Amino acid sequence: MNQVRAEIPTVFKQGQFGLVPVTFTFFPRVLDVGCGANPVGDVNVDLYVGKSEHRAGLLIQSETPNFVLCAAEHLPFKGNTFEKVFSKDTLEHVGTKPQKTNPAPYLAFKEMVRVSKRTVEIFVPHRFSLSNCEKRFWIRQHNAFFNLRWFEQIIPKIERELNVKLSIVAELLFKPLLIYFLMMPDEIHITLIKRGEQLCS
Repeated sequence: MNQVRAEIPTVFKQGQFGLVPVTFTFFPRVLDVGCGANPVGDVNVDLYVGKSEHRAGLLIQSETPNFVLCAAEHLPFKGNTFEKVFSKDTLEHVGTKPQKTNPAPYLAFKEMVRVSKRTVEIFVPHRFSLSNCEKRFWIRQHNAFFNLRWFEQIIPKIERELNVKLSIVAELLFKPLLIYFLMMPDEIHITLIKRGEQLCS
């Protein structure tokens, strides 16, 4: 069977002598941004390999399918490359503090929309999530905190800048606090679907 090369640009991964070009011999469908130790994509990207203070698990590059080393806010792919872009617990780690002067979460989210042909699905901790309060070693590496209003404000801006129309489904996931009848927002689940002609490049 002949291999079909995907029509995406040459991308780069870390090699022994710096960045080396990588090509794919299939049509990639799912991109996992900030894949960490549990990649779910045909192509998986992360800024850190091995151990990192940004996560609890260990990213083993040789065991991560089609791994590309890059920052979430600078994805080295053409627009509309992937059927779906997925990201879980990544946006809160990008950029630097303080959040008011940190454009990286917005840029990373915009990049996910740009390279997606159809769907973007992300999960981030809610700003009131207990995970932001617990004394775990990686929590101090959260550089941004989110609520639904943050997404309501930036999605129209992304639509204008990328000249796209987006259907949005936002879900607030709750977790019991101490006693089961007191529920606190724990995680935000956002699904975006591109509609109509897209001009991302």
